[in-house]
Amino acid sequence: MTVQRSGTGEHSVNEILGFNAFSFPKPPSLLKALLTQATKPNDIVLDFFAGSGTTGQAVLELNAEDDGQRRYILCSSTEATTREPDKNLCRDVCAERMRRVSAGYAGKPGFTPEHGGEFAYLQIDRVPLADVPFETEAAHAFQLLALRLSHCALPFNDASVQHIARAGDCDLLLCTQVDADTVATLADWPRQHGVVRIAVYSARPESLREALDARGVDVTCYSLHDALHRGQAGGAA
Repeated sequence: MTVQRSGTGEHSVNEILGFNAFSFPKPPSLLKALLTQATKPNDIVLDFFAGSGTTGQAVLELNAEDDGQRRYILCSSTEATTREPDKNLCRDVCAERMRRVSAGYAGKPGFTPEHGGEFAYLQIDRVPLADVPFETEAAHAFQLLALRLSHCALPFNDASVQHIARAGDCDLLLCTQVDADTVATLADWPRQHGVVRIAVYSARPESLREALDARGVDVTCYSLHDALHRGQAGGAA
């Protein structure tokens, strides 16, 4: 494997994005050489200082070479600030680079989902525990639970009942509001979706449990706020 000289990685990211995007990026060949020595084909590669996203590109290229299924997690705090509102390296350089590399660019082929050619761009919010009841929404809890229970990021829509995951004969759900329509949807959920029981996260778990018990539904109800508290503290949701 040929390793580029230090600094020549700049040409790779410039070619991909079409502008001078990042100073002194690491060359992909260097990262591929390190990953070849340090990883197995099914490993997860975590880069806490993602920069321009070279590690993610190296993972995809190495997977294509040895038919591996490595996955990558790229982390960065270089997002827009009040002083530099238009400077967002996470969104405009790292994520955009991975988007173009995954899809293919400048006549180069993209990468299949099996080789890691899909990713989710997520932003992390940390809310003081005392402010959770006031500053968080159902969407915060949904994504936290999706990552924890289904191990992937899921799209959140405006439906009152959101499906998170399935565990055996049980569907794990989140409801954004508790009203007559939501209760009716949940009561019919097992028949509609072929499950025996449901587990539901909501802001009013006791009221929801009572309403569904009265309809003979096998349900376990959890508090959204408790899930958010435990999630931020690092415990199980």
